[in-house]
Amino acid sequence: MSVVFKRLNLSHRLRGLNFLPRLSLALKNRLRSRAKNLDYILITLPASMPALPTTRSWLLQRIQGAPPLSLWDLDRNFRRIAADPRPKGVILRIPTLSLSLADLQTLRGSILRLRASGKRVICFAQYYDVAQYYVASAADEIILQPGGELMTIGLRQEAIFLKDALALVGVQFDVVAITPYKGAYDQFSRDTISPEGRQQLEWLLDSRYEMIVSDIAEGRHISTDAVRALIDTSPHVADKALAAGYVDAVINEEGFAAHLNTKHLMLWKDADKKLLLRAKSRSEKHITILKISGLMMPGESAQPPIKLPIPFIGGARAGDVTVVRQIRAAMRDKQSAALVLFIDSGGGAVVSAEAMTASLEELAKTRPLVVYMNGVAASGGYYVATPARWIVAQPGTITGSIGVITAKAVMGGLRDKLHVNALEFTRGANATIFSDSAPFSEAQRTQMRATVVAIYDQFVARVAKSRQLSTVAVDAVSGGRVWTGAQALDHHLIDQLGDLQAALAKARELAHLPDDTPITLVSGKGKPLVPQVASDPAAALNYALDNTRELASGRAQVITPIWWED
Repeated sequence: MSVVFKRLNLSHRLRGLNFLPRLSLALKNRLRSRAKNLDYILITLPASMPALPTTRSWLLQRIQGAPPLSLWDLDRNFRRIAADPRPKGVILRIPTLSLSLADLQTLRGSILRLRASGKRVICFAQYYDVAQYYVASAADEIILQPGGELMTIGLRQEAIFLKDALALVGVQFDVVAITPYKGAYDQFSRDTISPEGRQQLEWLLDSRYEMIVSDIAEGRHISTDAVRALIDTSPHVADKALAAGYVDAVINEEGFAAHLNTKHLMLWKDADKKLLLRAKSRSEKHITILKISGLMMPGESAQPPIKLPIPFIGGARAGDVTVVRQIRAAMRDKQSAALVLFIDSGGGAVVSAEAMTASLEELAKTRPLVVYMNGVAASGGYYVATPARWIVAQPGTITGSIGVITAKAVMGGLRDKLHVNALEFTRGANATIFSDSAPFSEAQRTQMRATVVAIYDQFVARVAKSRQLSTVAVDAVSGGRVWTGAQALDHHLIDQLGDLQAALAKARELAHLPDDTPITLVSGKGKPLVPQVASDPAAALNYALDNTRELASGRAQVITPIWWED
């Protein structure tokens, strides 16, 4: 697999401009400027948006369609609208959103920047849940469809425990942990939540709820008590929501033109062809974005053929071989003046996190390394952030979980139920330490605990050096404890709250680069999936089994105990 660097079209400026391209750009813009019907641009948001642009081969585009609109793409489109003097604003159609809180905050940030440029932003939905309303509260105006409801009913998180269910089939998990907060395997090894697990979920919910309430209050220019009342008395039918001031208008889409006193509404696909173009940067230097996403495992990165809604097992895989190769390729790129590491991972295998971190440490000796933490950057996801000179996270990012745990699945009971007679022949006192036929012996448990303690001490030392804190101070907020980005800032685990644009701005500052410096996204150039593999349930099952084998192998893991379903 080769590594490619894709130039992201952020500033809409082409490299190496000369007279002819400038003239061509001027002519194109002269033609585009003749369009006068650009008052309001209608943009329909997809339910799910990746944070960064994705690419699809010709074959995959024939099967799956064009790549999905990303949050990066949307922000780029907003920048184009902001730079063109003709549009008055945009109307965003908001569906039910399947985004992490960090991604919702990124979307709100893009809306606020567009408003700051002088454009109006109107949000429209058939109904609003908490996520939709949270985004819409950043707009100038919230419109609800007649007959719709405001269903801002609050936050809910469910903790599921499978110990008793697994016992029914003769399976148990033998876990070695040195702190009760590092409960990554609690759902498999316990029949209910631990006091520490409950405490952790409570403080995470409190932090997330308070930031949602505070942001809505600021966006709607009302008190936080009024927002809590809005939530606690929900659902609200359309007319009552309007009377209470929770929405600004109750109209159908057909009423947009009259409501905005304009005859010029245009869909984005048409506006895209009429908005003015901008010259691109002449700079030879660029900022590199490198993404680490998914369960950290030895080997190659991969995407599941079919995404399975199973914590840790059914999602993307960040393979250390792939990531290290990408880091080394970025190091060899002499035009890369800074690197922003985009992390969206709850961790995984210790050996994989260490391999990635060692390569990042080498890279950080050659240029500024800034980390941006997206939805989750916890445990191993925090481990790989330690070489950074500066760490940025959203207030709603799930981070921390500085700790180590190990476990193995014990299948002896299942074999007994199936009347399977398995005989083991061994050489060496600890040949059975990772065997799934029986739990750890006391001697083996002592050895495994010593391993976990040693790796934890190494983890804490890395964080202490990175954050310029004492190991005592780091340990006080570690031990597996999970924090929101807002809490992590208070605990000095990150440097700044903000989005990817804030991380890029810091990278430009540290590298002494101009604002229009081009951005390059690193990705692996893999072979396209054939249609049978792309939709084959058996391939998805094999993928999940590979991840399961790693998690239940008995090897040390730096993996977050929190699987947050937004």
